[in-house]
Amino acid sequence: MSARVFILIMSLVSFAYHCVLMRLADLQRRRPLPAEVADVFEPERYQTYLNYTADNRRFSVVQRIVTLVIDTAIWFSPLFGAVERAAGGNAYVIFLLTFLVFWAVETVCDVIFGWYDTFRIEEKYGLNKKDGREFAKDEIIEAVTSFLLIGVLGMILTFFGEHLPVWTGGRSVGAAKAILTGAVIAGVIALFFVLATLFSYRILRLRYTFTPLPEGPLRDEIMRLQEGSKKQVHDIYVYNESKKSTSKNAFLLKLFFHREFGIADNFLTGNSERELLAVLSHEVGHLKHKKTVLNIITYAVPVLLFVILIALIARPQPVLALTAWVRASFGVVSNNYYALISVVISVLLPVIRVAGIFSNYRSRSEEYEADREAVKNGYGEELIETFKRVSSDELVNVDPHPAIEILEYNHPGMYRRIKAIREAADALEYVPEGYRPAEPADEEADGPADEEAAVPAEPEEAPAEDPQKEES
Repeated sequence: MSARVFILIMSLVSFAYHCVLMRLADLQRRRPLPAEVADVFEPERYQTYLNYTADNRRFSVVQRIVTLVIDTAIWFSPLFGAVERAAGGNAYVIFLLTFLVFWAVETVCDVIFGWYDTFRIEEKYGLNKKDGREFAKDEIIEAVTSFLLIGVLGMILTFFGEHLPVWTGGRSVGAAKAILTGAVIAGVIALFFVLATLFSYRILRLRYTFTPLPEGPLRDEIMRLQEGSKKQVHDIYVYNESKKSTSKNAFLLKLFFHREFGIADNFLTGNSERELLAVLSHEVGHLKHKKTVLNIITYAVPVLLFVILIALIARPQPVLALTAWVRASFGVVSNNYYALISVVISVLLPVIRVAGIFSNYRSRSEEYEADREAVKNGYGEELIETFKRVSSDELVNVDPHPAIEILEYNHPGMYRRIKAIREAADALEYVPEGYRPAEPADEEADGPADEEAAVPAEPEEAPAEDPQKEES
């Protein structure tokens, strides 16, 4: 079997997998909503949700089919031989030219589908606030960001791919040399991701305008929520989400060097202070999170990858065989590292899926833990009410199929989440240190509050436009 055929097979398997998920989602929507979320939608609003879901489903199927056809056409085209000849066999130029073709095609498709999703689906259901200029700005920033980050990472991998045979002589090497070489490679890649995080943070500032939250009672209350946390957040900003969508969001951004709270401007203007504090209490729960065995297992993953890297450096024969297979499959003499990396990703796809299931489980566990912090602070019912209203306003799937939730959701589905919050409130047998009874809710406030990742979109639905952030 050639590498081209293998990539096609794995693409078809991925397409079939998403079709199965969509079928499960369809079956789940035919069932009555559980009591915990039965009051989320009014009958007319629920029909709007079903129509919105149906539109997204058709859109997703068309997008996946078009993408699959275009990608297959490129993989089976004479592109790779032509690129090799144009580059004169230079591995770096070969990678850049190949990547440029795929990036350009993907960018054009993303812009077309993104435009349709934004101005034909999201706007149809009142979920879009972007104009053409704002849409173009976001698309340009996203395209340039992906080009720079993926391009630089690809060039780094090309460098190591070209020099490893020289460093090792293309044969087995001792353990000491393998460990030293592996450490250098791992260190460079780790440094890249640190710099990429810094770069992404700056991009976030280009996409949104962030204004410091003024001093006053609200800021004081947010600081009070953090009592007992070893690392407190002093940078609290309001960002202009209202220019992009109807989504109302409050989040905690955690970087290696910096932490900050972000609050959507339409959250402040459309919701009560207690609703805001309910969501921020949840975020403080992430801030206070203590490492568990799940985190230890997560840390073991990069260690395992490092061990595998050392083993492959010490015994490079499998890598040499793989590169020879890829060259023969694409009819080229020089290594095309874009094709090689794509084949490796396809080979590792089952492992990536399994790792994703574990990562999602760990993330959902941390969300339940963070929700319990809001309950301890006396905001359990406000958090439930917030989730219910945002689910209705944002047309969120409140009862995802259990299998889809396990496979795809990094946050709990709304039904299980609300159920867990009420169970935590019933089980609460003490008053936390520093707790003060909250003032009565502002009955005049209206509109939902949201934490972007707290309300995950259904897998087949296009994700809402929200600031990028690192989840705790």
